[in-house]
Amino acid sequence: MMMGMTLPVLLLAVLFVSHHASGALPRGTGTWVYDEKNGQTAMWAQNLTGFNTRTSKPINIVFSYGGDMEYYPGSSNPYQTYFSAESQEAAMAYSKVPGVQSIITVVDGRMDGGQDWSPDLSKLTPVQLQTWANVTAATYCNNVLVSGIQIDLEPFRPPYEAATLVFLKQLAANLISETFGCVNSWWPTGRSISVFMFAEAATEVVFSALGPNGFVIVSGYDLSTAPPGTPLTPQQYRTNLDAAIKTILTSARAYNGKFMLGIPAAASTHEFTTYVDQDTGIVKQGYPMYSATADSYIVEAYGAIKANNLTSTAAYLGEALWGFSAKMAYPSNSNNLFTPSSPFLTPGEEDYLTKRLS
Repeated sequence: MMMGMTLPVLLLAVLFVSHHASGALPRGTGTWVYDEKNGQTAMWAQNLTGFNTRTSKPINIVFSYGGDMEYYPGSSNPYQTYFSAESQEAAMAYSKVPGVQSIITVVDGRMDGGQDWSPDLSKLTPVQLQTWANVTAATYCNNVLVSGIQIDLEPFRPPYEAATLVFLKQLAANLISETFGCVNSWWPTGRSISVFMFAEAATEVVFSALGPNGFVIVSGYDLSTAPPGTPLTPQQYRTNLDAAIKTILTSARAYNGKFMLGIPAAASTHEFTTYVDQDTGIVKQGYPMYSATADSYIVEAYGAIKANNLTSTAAYLGEALWGFSAKMAYPSNSNNLFTPSSPFLTPGEEDYLTKRLS
């Protein structure tokens, strides 16, 4: 029996894994879910259940928050990758949603030394980085419900990029190895590894580091260099999204890579319906996430998917809907609020999505 797993939990895990799509790489439609801190566990499970029971193309991949990475050099265990009991309970609850086949845990962290718990990743040695990757694999592969790990380490740019790639390469190798239990009778091909980034960052070295069970989640939102709170029109968004898709298609085909495309089913910092700046009190009006009569972001996103023939492209694994959260704020600890904070809040969007998912 796996460590810490009771018999009922083990039986649930066996049932979930037995219905998992073959192979470690997920295919279909995903969404990110962020439970409210100290709130209801798996607070979006009911929404997903309602949606999945109404469509023949369910949301089958859930990106559920796992935990963060923190560094304490004076400790006997300086490399900490967390997967709290609450996060594990949420993963279990989301795995029960009808139609869900993959639970991918999101692991994040700051790697620029900007916080007392945050290392300057560029100053760690390759051995230290590999050790941290080992800790991460051991933590998450101990849970049989975990189909894969999405790594979201910021910032991914020099001088931190090279160190991040060392970490990713070791973690990817671990996830297709028996050493930390990532390969076992339930997961004979191991677990997946993914990273979230803009299309231009998905280079040959990234795909190489991710290995055979790896894929990139390309940002199909926040496609602007303007300050947060500056909305793109749906037409501008479509132009920028088409360009991002062409970029990732070129690199994925050249380097035999796989990718998913994140699209805005809820507000981001440049695709939103309203934005309230708490510092100035200014309310900015954006554009609808969905509309049957006016230009809207999600309709343009699916228009780009269709126009670029993504669903018939071998490198394309599907779309990931951003994103279920109680509030969408930027910075995350601020009261600068973007709406809508989750999919389905815009009238008609849920019905539209039931007919459009890959």
